[in-house]
Amino acid sequence: MEGEYPTAKEWYKANRRQLKKYPGEWIAYNHQGVISRDRDYRKMKDGIPADLHNKLGYALERVYESEFVEPVRFYPVTMRSLKSHDWQPRYVNL
Repeated sequence: MEGEYPTAKEWYKANRRQLKKYPGEWIAYNHQGVISRDRDYRKMKDGIPADLHNKLGYALERVYESEFVEPVRFYPVTMRSLKSHDWQPRYVNL
């Protein structure tokens, strides 16, 4: 999660997949990266540095466990009868 971005939103877009390391946790991040994280919201909020509390340059978000699960894929299934029939058509010569 290296690098610096102009806004926290752009940092999130670029590094969203790397947040997989924090399942079930609250995170606070800014344009430089994650600044605080914890499962308990209040502990995470207390972990934010004091100089950032008065600024609006960071965002708070919860990383859900189900957010990074691969989507379910459905495959088509064809059914056909396994029973054989003795019926044969009769052709009449005219």
